[in-house]
Amino acid sequence: NAEYMGYQRRVFFFFFFFFFFFWSTFFGGMSAPRILNFINNQDVAPAAGAVTFQHRNPANQSEVVYELGFSSLADVDAAIAAARTAFDAGVWSNMATKDRNAILSRACNLIRERAPAIAAALCAETGRVMPLCGLEVPQITESLEYNMALALTTNGECNTTWNPAQTTLILNEPVGVVGCIIPWNYPIMLLGQKIAPALCAGCTVVAKPSEFTASTAIMIAHCFRDAGLPAGVLNMVFGGGPEVGGRISSSMHIDMVSFTGSTATAKLVMQSAAQSNMKKVALEAGGKSANIIMPDANIDAVVGNPFFLLSCALLHSGQVCAVGSRLFVHESIKDEFFAKLTQAFRNFHVLTHPASGEGFPFCTGAITFRGQFDKIMELIESGKSQGATLACGGERLVADGKDQGLFVAPTIFTNVTPEMRIYKEEIFGPVMCCSSYKDIDEAVRLANATEFGLAAMIWGTDVGQALNVAKRLQAGFVAINGFGAPGPHQPFGGYKQSGLGRENGRVGFMEYFETKTISF
Repeated sequence: NAEYMGYQRRVFFFFFFFFFFFWSTFFGGMSAPRILNFINNQDVAPAAGAVTFQHRNPANQSEVVYELGFSSLADVDAAIAAARTAFDAGVWSNMATKDRNAILSRACNLIRERAPAIAAALCAETGRVMPLCGLEVPQITESLEYNMALALTTNGECNTTWNPAQTTLILNEPVGVVGCIIPWNYPIMLLGQKIAPALCAGCTVVAKPSEFTASTAIMIAHCFRDAGLPAGVLNMVFGGGPEVGGRISSSMHIDMVSFTGSTATAKLVMQSAAQSNMKKVALEAGGKSANIIMPDANIDAVVGNPFFLLSCALLHSGQVCAVGSRLFVHESIKDEFFAKLTQAFRNFHVLTHPASGEGFPFCTGAITFRGQFDKIMELIESGKSQGATLACGGERLVADGKDQGLFVAPTIFTNVTPEMRIYKEEIFGPVMCCSSYKDIDEAVRLANATEFGLAAMIWGTDVGQALNVAKRLQAGFVAINGFGAPGPHQPFGGYKQSGLGRENGRVGFMEYFETKTISF
């Protein structure tokens, strides 16, 4: 039956992928796969003379997972032209919503069928533990299906109440060609948070996935192509951020840019967008989120909660913008809490073979690439030199007696003060910065004393009190007694220098529309 055939296909893709990498790595039977750009539903090689980039498995640094050629400005322009032509021709924007949804539903089904292979590729390219990879793949289909439902219920208005002699139509029209710049830390989820509302709104897309997560991106692009998405509606180009991302941000033929990444780069995107055609921007930028332990918290219950530990910069080895890497504990319980947290960090498994997933969820994997690894280690050294107390971790971990893998031991600093770099800067690694507070007012003041405002976590038994604290925090997303990726129905974005606009929810969907008023 159909269910059994679908199961056979999933098993085939899963074992084919592992055989491919096993053979190519150990026996040299195949060279590393070469990832090409995706333009007009075709895999297109970049222009002659392109710089070749090889991405190595961060868990061992010896296996070349794939290689790709960095796109030239002409390559990016070709992708933009394809998206522009498709939008202006109306092949997608003028299609009935139900017909667009039918194509996107087929894409969802193909992603589900190929999910084991996509998850395996994600594990190899990011060094993340396999169970987390398996949990991320469905997030793009969830985003697509949620936004498909919104597309069917997003209506315009007809108003005659202000002036009975006048009729006013208020229409929601797709914004046009959208440039999507996606980071490497949660590449599938974040790709979905951008292209799902854009495609469901009727826009066309030029996406720039990270060069460190290209294999999963191209696998997903092929799912859309195989589902029947018209040529030019979804395009992907790979390469360096300043060149490819800069071209997208400054292009006169792109109508909106949706970006996730650092605050510094978000400012450059915003500047380029303004100086070109003043295109619309949606920016999800950096974070340095607070993790507040209330005075009434049950210490054993909190420290023993895997979601709390993951929120303490251990999820994906801290390579998550929303982790609560600044921990504030009430002074009456700080000694006991810090001691038990330190022991929990020491017991947390760093899997030097992330594909095993052993001990999940009390485990984490590698740092995705060398540059990020070096940044983490440099900031750890700054914490030591500026006087913070290193309670545990702080060193590189070796795999199989070798120091080739990019692994950092779960790290805790106590006695961290606001002038220290580790307190102020986004580390994006498994590093926790711990301080204490005297009363709730001080906790709120410390939590808000940052240029960022992306997220916050609160842990305590009195939910009413925690809710009052949540309302005082300058953060776009606050979790009480929990932690996890926001669902497609939950708007996500930051205050202050953590971004502009929101992703997810109806408010995120409406970012991809222009409003037109017609009066007669």
